[in-house]
Amino acid sequence: MQTAVLTAMLGIRRFDRGLLIHPPATIPSGVPLMHSAKTLFLAAIMFAGLCLTDAQAQDNAVNRQAPTATEVPKIPGGLNRGFSIVRTPAKRVTATLTFAVDIPSVKADTWVFAMPVPPNLPGQTLVNASTTPTSERITDKSVLKRIIRRSRIEVVDDSQTSSAQFRCDDEIQLFARSLQFDKRAISANPSVDSLSDKDRAIFLRATPEYDFQSEAFQKWKTKNRFRRIRTEGEVRFAQRVFQRLANTYQYSYVPSEDRTASLLCQSDATDCGGLSTLFATVMRSEGVPARILSGRWAISANPGETINDQPYYQYHVIAEFYAQDVGWIPLDTSSAIIHDRTQTKLQYFGQSDGDFITYHVDPGVEFDTDLHGDYRAPYFQIPLMWLTGEGTLDQFSHQESWTVKPSAGRQE
Repeated sequence: MQTAVLTAMLGIRRFDRGLLIHPPATIPSGVPLMHSAKTLFLAAIMFAGLCLTDAQAQDNAVNRQAPTATEVPKIPGGLNRGFSIVRTPAKRVTATLTFAVDIPSVKADTWVFAMPVPPNLPGQTLVNASTTPTSERITDKSVLKRIIRRSRIEVVDDSQTSSAQFRCDDEIQLFARSLQFDKRAISANPSVDSLSDKDRAIFLRATPEYDFQSEAFQKWKTKNRFRRIRTEGEVRFAQRVFQRLANTYQYSYVPSEDRTASLLCQSDATDCGGLSTLFATVMRSEGVPARILSGRWAISANPGETINDQPYYQYHVIAEFYAQDVGWIPLDTSSAIIHDRTQTKLQYFGQSDGDFITYHVDPGVEFDTDLHGDYRAPYFQIPLMWLTGEGTLDQFSHQESWTVKPSAGRQE
């Protein structure tokens, strides 16, 4: 389960020609313009729930340098014998995300909206993506080169000065995946493509969030015996880590939580983003490529639905790891904690019904805002917005909708 928290920007500091309105939690009343430039920068009106850090956590992640590269253990092949992933078409859907803003106390000159393009992954194939208004596609500045659509709206009449709307329509083929085990299998699956050296390096590297070289994380890892046993392949090791996290952590959503592995490991409760980060960090530290997938359930939002008194629009985060001769394997630790009442706690390990849409892989999407330099979004599940103009934020309001409908296209 997951939550949405509106973090419109607070805390004013000088930024280029105007104001940088930067989170904590609610919109302040009476935020004036700087008289010298009369430019207002509303940086990232964004939701993220279960999976989005607040401003303090974002700043911490940006200011921490990624740990220097180090050798991680190398895992020999042939240890996942008998395991395979069965991938079948689940459904083709069109997901429509609409984000509308109304600020009567602002007279805007320019609006900019941005939102990732759903990537092609083992669990999904993008069929078509469009936005209203139209947008250009840019690439984020990380090694992942994630694609972002950015729409710039120049105000041409009074109807656009105080309100704007951005809509994404994404047609996606979703796939169900199921981890199978056949104890009679005596050889590796030859049909599975090996991970490229480039991708292996990307999904093994330490980052500000996956800081597995930190002292706190290493102590926690040792305490929980998260070292791969010599005879364990990636799958058996991942099962053991998944079960340990599902049995020892509680689900808890705290908007201000810093979802960095070295901090998460010092607690016994976190949310889907935190749990996915912890799992991926353990995997990477032991030489298993891993990543988190940030997105939404492929289910329409229910009007008025909330979690922890916050509007909820189906936000969620899951994880994947790569096993030799098997491929990318999905898992959902938070769902195991909340829903799995079995003794093994493996109902959400290696199983995906094809009901989740990914908008980006891994945290930290950094890109050019087109108005006010670069911005780094830890989790990017809702459009981000910037504007220039005159006025205050006194009368800010917004509306969001998330609908998912079957597509008329042929299932693949």
